[in-house]
This record gives sequence, structure tokens and C-alpha cells, in this order.
Amino acid sequence: MRKNRMDKTMQKSDWNLPAPTLAAGWPAGRVALPLALLLSLAPGCKHAAAPTGGSDAESAPVAVTLVAAREVKTPRVLTLSGSLIGAEEAQVAAGAAGKVVATYVERGSYVRKGAVLARLDARAVSAQAAKATADVESLKAQAAQAQVDCERTDRLFAKGAIAKADYDKTRTQCETSRWSVSSAEAQKTLTTEALHDTEIRAPFSGLVVERSVTAGEYVRVDSPVARLVNVDSLRVEITVPEGDVPLVRQGMLIDFRAAGDTDGRVYHGKIRYVGPSVRKQSRDAIVEAVFQNDAHDLRPGMFVTARLTVGEQSLPAVPAAAVRADGTLRHVYVAVGGRLEDRLVQAGEAQGGEVPIVSGLKAGEEVVAELTPDVRDGARVK
Repeated sequence: MRKNRMDKTMQKSDWNLPAPTLAAGWPAGRVALPLALLLSLAPGCKHAAAPTGGSDAESAPVAVTLVAAREVKTPRVLTLSGSLIGAEEAQVAAGAAGKVVATYVERGSYVRKGAVLARLDARAVSAQAAKATADVESLKAQAAQAQVDCERTDRLFAKGAIAKADYDKTRTQCETSRWSVSSAEAQKTLTTEALHDTEIRAPFSGLVVERSVTAGEYVRVDSPVARLVNVDSLRVEITVPEGDVPLVRQGMLIDFRAAGDTDGRVYHGKIRYVGPSVRKQSRDAIVEAVFQNDAHDLRPGMFVTARLTVGEQSLPAVPAAAVRADGTLRHVYVAVGGRLEDRLVQAGEAQGGEVPIVSGLKAGEEVVAELTPDVRDGARVK
């Protein structure tokens, strides 16, 4: 009876042990060891959670000079894209039928107006021209004799020496001979032009874009011989958005740069043509400007970026040192609520040490006047 009570007392004391000791199957006498280990690890965990010195440095305020963006008057400039086309461009046709006996240009050749591009076999046309010339001379001689006969007939008819029928017949021959000479002269002109057309000439000065024939080929009157483009004077074809079309007028000056030009050369032209309507799909209008390309630096087909001044506008401006360039992007740091905000802006061209901001900044907002390595997004301002 006493033994059973002792067993029940022991069982009851076992359930009062901590849960980790029971789960591990440890005896009651070994409970002090894991508790000692836990107590020894606790100070180390508290030390790991302590803040580092680096976070203090990052949260430290930075000393900067702030300047308010001031409003300035600046030209309103439209930046437009387009391409170059030749002022004149033609697919030169043969103009006569025959075999090509010689060509005188290659692709890329520069030719003057009237220069011979190719020559056709002219032997048959030359013989026809010679025959036409001989026919004219022969008929002129016949017409001269007919005129003498007509004068003699007039005198005889006036004296009543010939009948009226003979007189009328002679007068008809005189008129016919004169018209025969006119017909022969017209034929001579045609053969002369045909002989001239056996030399295919450039209709204007320019570059040969493509040559379509070679010696030995037979061409017809409408066969293409060469494609020629005038590069002395080029046209800049640009597209203007619908909202800006009313601002563009004939005679306005335009500046542009070639997309592939790394030297930054600026060319100048004058608007000659403004499209009369807006295209339905793209909602823009075509505008053309012309400029002289005497040095032949630019070629038709090149892409260009054009700038067109269409008036004035008021924009916020900041010092040039306040703008950071990141490729084609521009950034400024604005003080907002005691912290710096990295803001992406669209900037214009610097003028007198200041940069006008087209979008992304309002007049009166304070920006960092001079950027240093400490200036960063989210930094507190001292």
C-alpha cells in the first residue's frame, strides 16, 4: 500500500518537469545543463541585434546648398525627327531605241547637267538624218522651180494666154511644193532629235544612285538607264504633331543635325512647304525645308533631328551644376520635407550658366545647387 503511494507520488512529480526535459527524455537531475547553455547564449544574441555604425552614417544629414528654381523666358523649341530627300530625283530614260555601245558613269559618280551617261548605236539614225537633210534640200529646189513657174503662169494668165484650168493647176503645184518642204523639214527635225537622243545626258547635276544598263544591251525609248539625285540642294522632310501644326509657317528657319554625325555639326534650312492636311493615322503633317549642300556632307535617306523655334515660353531654370547627366537622362535633387528627392527632368539647352527645365520641376522648388558625392536620394538635409 505504501509502495503504491510512492509510485503515484513519483509519477505526479514527473509530469511537473519542464516540457523540453520530457521531450528529450532527460532525467530530472540534468535539467540544469541546457538552462545554463541558454543563459550563456542570451548575451550573444543581444549583441548581434545592436545597430551597426554604417546605418548611422547613412542616416546622417548632408550639408548642401539649396537654390530655388527661378522662372525665365526661353524660346519654345520643337524637336522633330525626319529624313533627307533630294531636291530633284529622276529615273533617266533612254529616249530612243537602240543598242548601248558605251556607258560613262558608275554608281556614286557625280555628274554635271548635260553630261553623257550612255551612248547608243547611232548609225541607222544618222543615216536617216542624212536622208532627211537631202530630202529637204531636194524639195526646196523643187519649190523654187515651182515658184518660178507660178510667176510665169501669172503673167500668161494676165495676158489671157492660158486657160483658167491650167492656171489653177500650176498654182496648186506651187502650194503643194511649199507644204512638201515644211513636211521634210519637220522630218529632218525628228531625225535630228533622234540622233541627239542616242547620247543619253543628265537632266541636272547630281549623284548617280543606280546604273541600269551596260554596253551590248538593247533599250527601248522608255527603258531606264540611270537613277539620278540632286545632292547640291536637299530637302528636309519632317513630321509635325497635330497640336503644333498651327505654329509652323513658310519661311521659318530650322536647324538640324544628322543622326549619325558624331561631330555635332548643325545645318540650317528654311521651311518651303507645309502640308495642307493632317494625316489620319499618325495625326501629324509633313513639313519640308530646303538647304544648300554644297560640300555634299549629307546624302538623301539620312535621318535627322530638327529644332524649330516657334516663340517664347516661361520655364523654371536651375544652375547647370545642379543637373546630373545620365546618358540621355537628366536628374536634379529637390528638397522635399527635409529630404532630397532624385527627380528625372526634361532639360533644355544651357543658357548663361542656367538650364531651363521643360518638365519635371516647378518654379520655386528648391534644388541642390552643386552636386557632390554625398548627395543621394532620400538623404536628410542638414
